[in-house]
Amino acid sequence: MIYSEVSGTISEILVSRDQIVEKGTNLLIIECMKMLIPVTSKNRGKITDIYVKENDIINEGAKLIDVKYNI
Repeated sequence: MIYSEVSGTISEILVSRDQIVEKGTNLLIIECMKMLIPVTSKNRGKITDIYVKENDIINEGAKLIDVKYNI
């Protein structure tokens, strides 16, 4: 599970459900105080769920994406 480290707005979602991602892949972009902050994958894995959509306003600690690692 990937949680937001900042409050802001979901600017862009770069992955889709069931997609295989590599370590370091940008998953989505959060806009916070006019800065664009990428959220990246910590390891290789498969996207199993996406809990947000573009333009959602989120708080710090919000669930963003579920990734099944080490597939």
